Amino acid sequence: MTDEPTGEELPQGWRVDGDHLVHEAELHGWRLTVVSVLSAPWDGPSSLRIDPPAESDAAIGTDGITAELMRSISLAEIRRTTKELRARLGYTPSGASVRAVPGRVESDHDYALLSDAYVRLVEQGYRSPVTRLAAAWGLSRNTVSGRVRRARAMGFLDGPPGKPADRLTDKARRHLEGAHDERERNRPHRE
Repeated sequence: MTDEPTGEELPQGWRVDGDHLVHEAELHGWRLTVVSVLSAPWDGPSSLRIDPPAESDAAIGTDGITAELMRSISLAEIRRTTKELRARLGYTPSGASVRAVPGRVESDHDYALLSDAYVRLVEQGYRSPVTRLAAAWGLSRNTVSGRVRRARAMGFLDGPPGKPADRLTDKARRHLEGAHDERERNRPHRE
């Protein structure tokens, strides 16, 4: 699982609530709420709710939920955005969660995160972890493959010669532990 993003990272009207990605919008005065389960084996919404206008005067002038109101819901746009946000948050349609990695992998810490996500999928028995990561992160397979090769060349991944990498190096573990220790130091203490 990934850390919950801040509101700045999600488009307006979208939020994460536990294991749910929630989209709220107004349509012709009616309130639309779409919920997607982040760990679901599909990318689309799992529920859709339409509530009447909050003001009673606005509700009087309606005929309830109409075909016009239903047609104004862009499920294609909601599905596209849901898929994109799930990938950004590190979730795949297979239900496997993948640690989110920055869009640009540049620092040693970024390569350690990438390596950790790759090894987790290898350990879970995925035959093509590069393909899974590409789908989860919304990147091309070639981009992810190149980053994995570079991570191995930089000493973050190890494995038998001529075979795919299957384990983290001490260097990768140090970078991951260092980041974890830093987060713990910066976490507010609760009494």
